[in-house]
Amino acid sequence: MFPRSGKSLVMFTILAFVVGVSEELIFRGYLYSYLQEYWSVSDLVSLIIVNAVFGLLHFHQGRSAIIDTATLGIAMSQLYIQSGSLLLPIIFHILYDLKIVLITRKLGMHKTHLPI
Repeated sequence: MFPRSGKSLVMFTILAFVVGVSEELIFRGYLYSYLQEYWSVSDLVSLIIVNAVFGLLHFHQGRSAIIDTATLGIAMSQLYIQSGSLLLPIIFHILYDLKIVLITRKLGMHKTHLPI
C-alpha cells in the first residue's frame, strides 16, 4: 500500500488531508453528537458506537486494522472531548495518515524524489 511514484506520493499526501478532515467531521463532529441528541445515548455509549463503526469501516485493511482504527478513534475522540474542538483530532489524523508518506520517502520506495 506504499506509494511507489512521485505522483502517488503527492496524491496520497492530498488524500491524507481530505480523509483526515472529512472523517473527523463525520465521526467526531457529527455522529458523536447525533447519537446523543437524537438517540439519547450517553457520552460513553456514543463514543463506543462511533469508534466501533469507525473501526469496522476500515475492514478492507484487515482484522487488526479494525482494532487499531477503533483504538485510534477513541484517542481522537478523547482529543475532541477534552479540547472541545475538532482541530486537534483533525491534525492528529492527518499526521497519522501522512506517516506512510514519510516511511515511503525514508525507505526510498518511490521512483522520483519530490520536495514534500
